[in-house]
Amino acid sequence: MSTTPKAVYARLSIMMFIQFAIWGSWAVLIAGHMAHLGFTGTEISYVFGTTAFGSLISPLIAGWVADRVMPNQTFTALCHFAGAPILYLAWQQTEFMPMWLAIFAYAMLYMPTIALTNAIAFHHSTDSRAFGNVRMWGTIGWIAIAWVMSYYLEVRAEQDPSGHYLGDCLIATTLLSIVMGIYCLTLPSTPPSRDDKHPYAFLEAFKLTQDRNFAVLLVVSFVVAIELPFYYNLTFLFLTEPETGVGLSASSANVAMSLGQIGEVALMLLLAPSIRRLGMRTTITLGILAWPVRYAIFAIGQPAWLVIAAQTLHGICFSLFFVGGMIAVERLSRRNIRASAQGLIVFATNGVGMLVGHFFSGRVHEYFALPSGGHDWSMIFLVPIAITIFAAIWFVARFSESEYTKVSEAIAEAEAEMG
Repeated sequence: MSTTPKAVYARLSIMMFIQFAIWGSWAVLIAGHMAHLGFTGTEISYVFGTTAFGSLISPLIAGWVADRVMPNQTFTALCHFAGAPILYLAWQQTEFMPMWLAIFAYAMLYMPTIALTNAIAFHHSTDSRAFGNVRMWGTIGWIAIAWVMSYYLEVRAEQDPSGHYLGDCLIATTLLSIVMGIYCLTLPSTPPSRDDKHPYAFLEAFKLTQDRNFAVLLVVSFVVAIELPFYYNLTFLFLTEPETGVGLSASSANVAMSLGQIGEVALMLLLAPSIRRLGMRTTITLGILAWPVRYAIFAIGQPAWLVIAAQTLHGICFSLFFVGGMIAVERLSRRNIRASAQGLIVFATNGVGMLVGHFFSGRVHEYFALPSGGHDWSMIFLVPIAITIFAAIWFVARFSESEYTKVSEAIAEAEAEMG
């Protein structure tokens, strides 16, 4: 490759920046937008659940396309171009079913690009441990768009205090999707691997579950993902709900939630040293345990500054668990099915696990609604505390560090010999 490594990492970092700026532009604010439109808690969770359906259905097919049919960056560009007009259509909706259908169609296009951009980054990284540094720019992209949108909301609130502009997040996402589609076409080529005898790469990724550590990682990813909607779907509502919640403004709540991504940046830089010195099992376990600590602070609910500061724990949760898990998957899978292996993890987390979590969190949110208005947030957040503590205990008991090291080194040596 004629491009220098530094130039490649810069291009991959920009890719991650835009990829997660797209998601961050709407993932938080749309909850408030739907609440303003009068959607029930269950309806809000169903709209969020479309991303889980997208993760269930599309990444496996997308992984097959990327591994066998066309270059990753080309397919990723097509997904983003197709998603832009659908987002604009979603911006125009005020009823539940049309909104659900539009977001569902978009999710089918966006969710596979998460696994595909991961695969692109891994393919062009000389050291898988450097992936954390590239992925960090996705987090910075999420932070940047959160602050831009918060500033936008503040300005619009000053211009028209009675107006409602949370839905404009979908317009921002539309524009970013077009930018991402164009940028993907400039990325270094990540060609499909056509030399394997099996035509369906994602079926081979399922075979990786024969390795106990891969199977354990897949199962614990599913369990942990069940609690994620309690954060992504409900935290904005918790922070903005008067009296029973924290009572922040929409723009302030959006900035407060971005503190979680700031924590990600710091922890992403420490991910490689953590894996090297503590090992993969300890690193992932620490990531899991940060969740019950954060939810415990949410359950207490005061003082407000502590609740806001607890958002930074998201950095430990995400970086050590999810990004650490991505690296583990990359090291436990052969080069020619890595795109599908990453897709399989997305299937377990953003797919099956979060689908269960979306429906479950919506029901819990409605169950603990108070007759006088608001919600019993202490009881709501006790549920994800129990889930994550169980996940941590089970993972420590089942994941073997020595076996992981043995298998990952064997794969690395075999591929080094093959060139």
